Amino acid sequence: MLRLSLFLLLSLALHIAGWQLQGAAHPPALSTAEASAAPQVLRLAAVLQQAAPTAQAPRPVAVPSKIPATKSAPSMVVAKPRPVHAVQPAQSQPAPTQTTPTQAISAQPVAEVFSRKPSFRQPPRPPSYPSQARRRNQQGVVVVEVRLDARGQQRSLNVLRSSGIDSLDHAALDAVAEWVFRPETTHGQAVPSRVQIPIRFALTASR
Repeated sequence: MLRLSLFLLLSLALHIAGWQLQGAAHPPALSTAEASAAPQVLRLAAVLQQAAPTAQAPRPVAVPSKIPATKSAPSMVVAKPRPVHAVQPAQSQPAPTQTTPTQAISAQPVAEVFSRKPSFRQPPRPPSYPSQARRRNQQGVVVVEVRLDARGQQRSLNVLRSSGIDSLDHAALDAVAEWVFRPETTHGQAVPSRVQIPIRFALTASR
């Protein structure tokens, strides 16, 4: 049906074009079938025109004649880094310590005093006479020096002057090493001291 309608519409358009060429005074005669189908063809063409979706023409887009100049971004100010100077820590000086007079006195070393006469906690035992020196009739005097601390204890013991006989010197040292002394005092305070003790070895002398 659609093809027949298109065919009739096309033939009608050709007749109209022929009329315009020959003149409007003498239009060609239409056949009875074409004349009866012409109104139907016109109605069908109108229906098809209404049914066909009309394409909407695109709306014109207004383009601004002048494009506003874009604002430039504000320039960023870059701060230059300042040179960093290394700060050296201040050397802390030790605070001066305050010493009391008592501490100052105790911190000072106590001078050693010389004792002319030793003092004993116990009576000293006399040295034993060496048998070999007795047989040989050897005699002599040994001077022994003893150094004592503030408690009266012996710090050192040595022969200050020898008798010239080794056995007598050793007998004198062995005897003095067993003696127990009292500490020497100065103004009521015990102080270190040193004392020289002569020891006589004689065959006729009482021991």
